[in-house]
Amino acid sequence: MLRLTSVCVFLIPALALAVNSGYSYGALTLLLASTYLLWQRPRLNLQRRDYLILGTLLLYFFILTANMLYHADPARELDMPLRALLAAPVLLLLLAYPPRPAAWWSGIAIGTISSAVLAFWQLIVLHIDRPQAATSNAIHYGNVSMLLGMLSLCGLGWARKQHNRTAWTLFILAAALAGVLGSIVSGSRGGWLAMPVCAAIIALQQEKKHVKRYIMGAIIVIIALGSLTYALPNSQIRKRMDIAVNEVQDFENGGDLQWSSVGQRLEMWRTALLMSNDHVWTGIGRTGYMEEKRILATEGKMNSVISNYTNAHNDYLDTLVKRGIPGLLALLLLFILPLSLFIQALRRSTPQAQPYALAGVVLCTCYMIFGLTTSSLTLNIGIIMLVFPMVILWSMLRHQERAT
Repeated sequence: MLRLTSVCVFLIPALALAVNSGYSYGALTLLLASTYLLWQRPRLNLQRRDYLILGTLLLYFFILTANMLYHADPARELDMPLRALLAAPVLLLLLAYPPRPAAWWSGIAIGTISSAVLAFWQLIVLHIDRPQAATSNAIHYGNVSMLLGMLSLCGLGWARKQHNRTAWTLFILAAALAGVLGSIVSGSRGGWLAMPVCAAIIALQQEKKHVKRYIMGAIIVIIALGSLTYALPNSQIRKRMDIAVNEVQDFENGGDLQWSSVGQRLEMWRTALLMSNDHVWTGIGRTGYMEEKRILATEGKMNSVISNYTNAHNDYLDTLVKRGIPGLLALLLLFILPLSLFIQALRRSTPQAQPYALAGVVLCTCYMIFGLTTSSLTLNIGIIMLVFPMVILWSMLRHQERAT
């Protein structure tokens, strides 16, 4: 069973962006393997912190599912919160049979590098303006690529303690660089917002450790690379940032939103806030959201360009307008409670556990930032790449604590 969990934990990040729906293969296998607990019944020795993680996942599922049923939303809407429920038995399995650390860190590195290679092939050979690797959307590819790149940096502390530490360190540094480059070529500006925040978190954590020079060197290289990329002629970063500024100005001046992604987002946010005012506690559900948009467009209170979008391109506003305050609180709890537990572990746990605690902090932080400009949790890749890495990192953290 230890070998199986290690393989599955490797597959989740390794295939996430390089294979179509690759993030689901390892996750599904872990879920099926968790049924083994019903017969074997290993001693889990759960702590209060473990119950808090489990409770957060279950609460998110029950609150959002109850709201969806109340509003008679389409059955496919239940798929997203269901992923949080399915991560709970996987957490129990991984606590009982923790995967090998090398499986996790090598999976992240291979997945990040392979997807970046695929994205550059799409850019250079296929001449796709915004590569998306094997995903269906450049935004989600760029966000997850940045996430994996930042998670790679968290593994440098682990890499420096391995026998072949030079090879592991170079491998992980290459993955961090590939993650940032993949995000840059995708043109997904939301992912770029997470880079300086996560880099600062990692640098502060490693300030007094012996790996400080490697962390700081990696961060300096990444920042220098980003600056150079911005300064180059026909820079994708500068082009996308200039477009964002111009689109905000056009929106303020009442310009056409047909080709303005920023303007459309601003209009979706304004509309979501407007609709949530009268349904603050229960929300209006997905069906009600689309119907209300149709009414507002007919009345001229909303630009019809955004009529067909099924979400508000903001996790917080989308949850508020569809699920009300209880749903928004459940979403915030899904981010904040695990984040606080990882922060506590980062301060108090053993050195062997800290790379996983740091990665947990980076994971939750990235998703809180991604949610500002897109609805990450309305797609499979979004919710799976949050809850499954969360339970993987937590189980590995707890294993290192017990082993020490």
